[in-house]
Amino acid sequence: MHYSTLKSFLITSRKPKYFLFLILPISILIGRFLPFLSQPLNDIGLTLIQLISFPAIPLVLSAVVISITSIFTSKEEQGLEKNNFAKTLLFTIIIFVVSLSFLAVLLSLYSKPGILSPEGKLSIGRFMLDVTDINVVVNSNPIIEDIVKPSFWKSLIPTNIITDVSSGQTLKVISGSILAGLGLSALPKETSQPMISFLRSLNTLSVKVLDELLVLSPLILICLIAGAMASISAEIIVALLNLAICILLASVASLGVAKLILRKFTTSAEREKFDINPADSVFLLALSTGSSMACYPTIVKSLQEIGRSKSETEASASLSLLIARLGNVVYNVIVIIFALNLYEVRLTPLVLFQILIFGIFTGISAAGLNGVAVLPTIGFALAFFAVPLPPILILLIAIDPILTLARSAITGVLSLAITTISTR
Repeated sequence: MHYSTLKSFLITSRKPKYFLFLILPISILIGRFLPFLSQPLNDIGLTLIQLISFPAIPLVLSAVVISITSIFTSKEEQGLEKNNFAKTLLFTIIIFVVSLSFLAVLLSLYSKPGILSPEGKLSIGRFMLDVTDINVVVNSNPIIEDIVKPSFWKSLIPTNIITDVSSGQTLKVISGSILAGLGLSALPKETSQPMISFLRSLNTLSVKVLDELLVLSPLILICLIAGAMASISAEIIVALLNLAICILLASVASLGVAKLILRKFTTSAEREKFDINPADSVFLLALSTGSSMACYPTIVKSLQEIGRSKSETEASASLSLLIARLGNVVYNVIVIIFALNLYEVRLTPLVLFQILIFGIFTGISAAGLNGVAVLPTIGFALAFFAVPLPPILILLIAIDPILTLARSAITGVLSLAITTISTR
């Protein structure tokens, strides 16, 4: 079999029918009948996600620098239209963050995650005793320490771009990229042009490398789902089913929002240029890779094909993917309500408002974090409500390989929606 044939098949397998009738059944069968493969498959899946993140991070961050430079050039060069774009983008991100976190609250009140039957509570208790050591030293985790201690704020200030990248300090890299973009915009055009040309070349190279690596996305999905099915007992899945359903409902609702916005903020002539709905492509790509940043080329390419400005599209996509992190915001709101329900905290209107604020704050603070690294960000909220973090964290880690796919899909499709509105 030639590589081109295999690549074409793997790209085709990202369609919904292949996921439902091929990938999902294979994953479940492997997970149930070959449980000894649980850890190797999970490790392979996480490694492949890390491999995809290799070109995705320089791709999106170079786009941040280029975009910030484009937005904040001198007023004479950018004109009123560019100023309006920056204001529209900022306003759109704020509206989306607030409205989607409110939607997450409504979905949680409907699905009632964390409200369990006596059998469900017994299942969780057995899981804690038999599967997990409840005395796990969670506080030794440096990620949690960075989130719940004041030193977390120091992680926002860039130090050395090479050191920050090599140590995975994504928040520092993002803030450093924004500062670099502001600096380039203040330089004369002839001085900044060589650096911008280099960044565009890096961006193009990253797009090409990422495009080749995304061929692996169906294999990533099989590894993660099979690994999760092998390591999670059916009993704990049933006990946490309402949490999983709530997050999956949020991802489907986000897909619906993105499709509605594509219809309202594009003309019929523009929509005719699409071979398939970009929202479907982005949703399935994020769902199959567990990485919202992998959606960046698809978002940019789709909107450029209908004539949207390249610089504005790059700015909207990169900033919404890296900073807004709507998937994390929605996820954290739902998880906080899950934790409060589990400990039978009464959800008054004031408490729901506090959950909204904490969900937005902790979700955005998780910018650049992926997988289980996102989970400790809810420590702020749980500490405020006097709910212990370690037991909640253990439960979430148990099913995170599945939920992280939906979380990435939410971020990806809503980034497409934000970009569609702001580049109109």
